[in-house]
Amino acid sequence: MKINMPENVQTILNKLHSNGYQAYIYGACIRDYLLGKEPISWDITTNALPNDTIVVFDENEGFTAIPSVEDYGIVTIHFKGESYQVNAFRTGEERRFADDINEDLLHKDFTMNSIAYNEQAGVVDPYNGVGDIEKRLIRCAQNPYKQIQEDSARILRAVRFESQLGFKIEAELLQAMKDLKDSVPASGSARVRNEFIQILLSELPSQGIRRLLELGLLERLIPELMPAIGFDTCSSYHDKDVFEHSLVVLDNTEPNLTLRLAALLHDIDKPNCLTIDEDGEGHCYGHASGGGEMARTILGRLSFDRKTIKAVSALIKEHMNDYENISELSIKRLIRRVGPDNIDRLFELQLADIKGSALSSRDPERITKIRNKCFEVLSRREPLTVHDLDISGYDLLSLGSPPGKEIGEVMDYLLDQVIDNPSLNQRDTLIALLKNRQ
Repeated sequence: MKINMPENVQTILNKLHSNGYQAYIYGACIRDYLLGKEPISWDITTNALPNDTIVVFDENEGFTAIPSVEDYGIVTIHFKGESYQVNAFRTGEERRFADDINEDLLHKDFTMNSIAYNEQAGVVDPYNGVGDIEKRLIRCAQNPYKQIQEDSARILRAVRFESQLGFKIEAELLQAMKDLKDSVPASGSARVRNEFIQILLSELPSQGIRRLLELGLLERLIPELMPAIGFDTCSSYHDKDVFEHSLVVLDNTEPNLTLRLAALLHDIDKPNCLTIDEDGEGHCYGHASGGGEMARTILGRLSFDRKTIKAVSALIKEHMNDYENISELSIKRLIRRVGPDNIDRLFELQLADIKGSALSSRDPERITKIRNKCFEVLSRREPLTVHDLDISGYDLLSLGSPPGKEIGEVMDYLLDQVIDNPSLNQRDTLIALLKNRQ
């Protein structure tokens, strides 16, 4: 079998070979190639130690070699405007350097990623990864308990590949995943967060969420979702429990991280808000606001960045808004609260929410109309955020405002005035407004 790789990748392999080292492409690029997909990246593995790799790739020949800060075994090679990761052969749990490609491949996550290739050796597949790709099977090269103990994030990675590729998890591996679920960090792990993100961005994210539930991992990562399972809101407008409804909404959204997080968590506070009226009809007043705050807590615990947390929280807080007879000023304030870059996701969430219930009484046409009005407002490029003001926080400091929280409060005050009357957005006018406020 011959694998056609980019010229730059072949050049890097050749340079390592000419300096007396072994070098191969490996892992995901070969798996994707065999699946008929365009590889996203071409990773390289070598028996050259990181310092040796840096010496080989001399900047005078157009290469730049940069050692990784986070992983001492990786060197990034910049060449002709592209970047490539060069990994040193490793052993297992202790991650020591190795000199044998078979030893290195033994400790990859799954056999479908335990394949290497170069033109000299051809396909190196000591653990039948090619056969497992043909069978569409997720399997470990060695004892799955040992494999998971080397890196517990592999449990989520198996779920991710199941969701992304439609592969089946081998029975022994699946049992090990269940038995070792408590080894997965419940908070603060970037590796766990990144695998969870990939599950959410898969073609059918509900499948991955259901698998996490089956494994007991959903309860570990997002225990706040557990009360939603089987929870009946006693509403004539809903035909599913809260959890099932949320999964349908999740699948009805496009693969955008902010939108999918909001879809998964949008009704998470309903079990805390249910009241039953005298006619036996259920209501969950305030669940949108409460859900937004719960999302902040959950996503913070899972180490999401502040921008994502803010955007998701805003979508959840606003997802129940009804736009009947809304004024243009209210539209501007809505855009301000949600964010100009985030506003269209709000309408996507609301439309998905409507699709998620066959009994919904909400009118998608009304959402489409307000969406068009928002686009009209945005097209005029009027000031809608503090960044649009003709004055900055640094200006306020130079004018004598004390540093800290008060700067933000003053900027919010000025933005309120400018949203009401865009003609006020001139530096001298804004300064005059401040003086009159004092």
